[in-house]
Amino acid sequence: MNPIQILQGTPAWVFALFAVLAWLGARRLKPQTLPLARVWLVPAIFVIWGLAGLFGHRAAPWDTLAFWPLGAVLGAALGASLAVPLQVDRQHGLVRQPGSVVPLLRNLGFFGAHYVLQVAMAVRPDWRDRLLGWDLAVSGFSLGYFAAWSARFVQGLRRAPHSDLLVPAS
Repeated sequence: MNPIQILQGTPAWVFALFAVLAWLGARRLKPQTLPLARVWLVPAIFVIWGLAGLFGHRAAPWDTLAFWPLGAVLGAALGASLAVPLQVDRQHGLVRQPGSVVPLLRNLGFFGAHYVLQVAMAVRPDWRDRLLGWDLAVSGFSLGYFAAWSARFVQGLRRAPHSDLLVPAS
């Protein structure tokens, strides 16, 4: 199967999800102020995808399913190790985050890993058993990463002094 056939066989929602994740990641290259609720959009996407990966393969052998919690532990270790610098305006429900390439690379990396594994399993069904553990590990990793990142973010919210983010930064 050539790359054109693979792209033609990819559902439209996958391209839409890629575009959204790339756009949201690219926006984080610059400092931004946004409503607190919007901060949870990307974590929600990957947490749902991570759980879907687990529940979608629940009929897999137990030794293969063990890759999911292993991935979750490794992802949580990475998510917990990253600083989540921010300013918070509690009165207006706003958060200001510095620009960083990490969200873009993270979004594209998690998406790319899922996509490549799914394509490989579709193109080479005989590899499915070998690749399923890796797919579960990626699902667990992304969920673990965002669970730990979310905990760090909430900690940062609690510790950050109040800032009036409606006033333009000087």
